[in-house]
Amino acid sequence: MALFRWALLLAGVLLIAGIFAYSRGWLTLRLPQFLRRNRQADQESLIDPDEQQKELHAEQEEQPVKAPLLSSDSMIVTVRIMPHPGESFPAEQLVLILRGTGLQHGKYGIFHKLSTADSSVILYSVASLVEPGAFDLTKLKESFYKGVSIFVVLPAPEDGVALFDDMLETARTIARGVGGRLVDQDGTVLSVQRERFMREEVIEFLRRHSVQAAQPE
Repeated sequence: MALFRWALLLAGVLLIAGIFAYSRGWLTLRLPQFLRRNRQADQESLIDPDEQQKELHAEQEEQPVKAPLLSSDSMIVTVRIMPHPGESFPAEQLVLILRGTGLQHGKYGIFHKLSTADSSVILYSVASLVEPGAFDLTKLKESFYKGVSIFVVLPAPEDGVALFDDMLETARTIARGVGGRLVDQDGTVLSVQRERFMREEVIEFLRRHSVQAAQPE
């Protein structure tokens, strides 16, 4: 019995020590598969934009907005707006810039570009890179963000190439407004050449998708 009590005491001490270490940031819990580390955000645990969009899609039946349809044939194009090393974006300034570009804070706690033809249709979205991706508008003055992700799911309800161009221009406007820099999904600086390559990928994807859609079953 004494041995059993000592074992319980030891287990309790280890549990308390573990909780304390985690709260201090000394330990990291095993994260869900859709999270990963981003080299451009001070090694914080970040959301994979592809998996984040799947999370949004899974909830669409419960929401009044229409999230893009996501399937195994979908293409998700992502651009990230990152602060310079050692810096972060003040939440209040960031949200003002997002709203200034016409993005609307909505369901899922993130910002969306909505179709002018149907305001319930999401064209592309902006989310925080840090879990859970939402923007807490009740804590703007004291909050900071390590970066944001802007992404579009193709094929889309509107012209995919035009959407990509519009999304990229929105990303540039956000970056200028917060003093950030544009990188691709892998953290590589978004050069002119990289932008052109991404655009060509979009065109080729949409061409292949159009051909497949036209083929009889």
